Amino acid sequence: MAKILFVDDEPDIELLAKQKFRKQIANSEFEILFAQNGHEALELMRKEPGIAVVVSDVNMPEMDGLTLLDKLKENYPTTKAIVVSAYGDTKTLRAAMNKGAFDFVTKPVDFNDLADAIERTLAQYHPPSSSLYSYQLMLASLFPHRIDLNYSHSETTVLWDAFATNTSLTVLIGVSIIPSPIPSDIAIGITHAFLKSTLIQDLNFSLSEWTEKLETLSPFLKAEVLVGSYYKESHVFTYKTTGEFKAHHISFDGQTILSPSQTALLNLGDVIMLTEPHSSTSHLSFTCIQEE
Repeated sequence: MAKILFVDDEPDIELLAKQKFRKQIANSEFEILFAQNGHEALELMRKEPGIAVVVSDVNMPEMDGLTLLDKLKENYPTTKAIVVSAYGDTKTLRAAMNKGAFDFVTKPVDFNDLADAIERTLAQYHPPSSSLYSYQLMLASLFPHRIDLNYSHSETTVLWDAFATNTSLTVLIGVSIIPSPIPSDIAIGITHAFLKSTLIQDLNFSLSEWTEKLETLSPFLKAEVLVGSYYKESHVFTYKTTGEFKAHHISFDGQTILSPSQTALLNLGDVIMLTEPHSSTSHLSFTCIQEE
């Protein structure tokens, strides 16, 4: 079943789409979802992994369609986008295609043309199918609650994990494998399991000593890892890394990059975003919230 997300602030779109695609819905070919702006769309995509096609209007409140395309490219690169724009607005359509839109339709929308565009786009959609992606989805379902923690659904190159050790401390993990003869899915799985088991036994272990032990398992197992610590009662965050993972502290005053072992005191509403080495396409983030 293909998941199609319509993003449009016009109330008639939902009714018309359900009517047009009623056969596909009844035959379980399509699952159709709706959002009224880009912010709602991204929030829905965090809760509904595997959305194949986003059909988005350009002009919407809060977050417009062009901004949404940038967010899709950053966080959901396998999802395909179709933009909806006014007839003759070639400047906007050109900008949309430059931002990664796969196809477009013009207003007023001809739903027969839209159906054809969706079929063309679905033919080019290739969902992430690696065992690593499935493993990441499973881990994400176990992330601790009450700290508003999210991870990007981009093509998985880094494995993220988070677990609570007690009522106050949450440990965050990032694992990135340096290319080797071992398949990456297997290498990341072994490294993650070894790192997490070590953490459960001793939260204060030495990363350099751990790296040496990892190499004794196999000389081909070489990884960059991150271990973060977030104390929910005091709102203190710190991390250590063997590689180039970065921690970004986003507050009302702006954004700063934290150095490893640097302690950050978070105010309510502050965000910590952990990004993978050498890129920002995969990340784990959480928001400091009031404890219940």
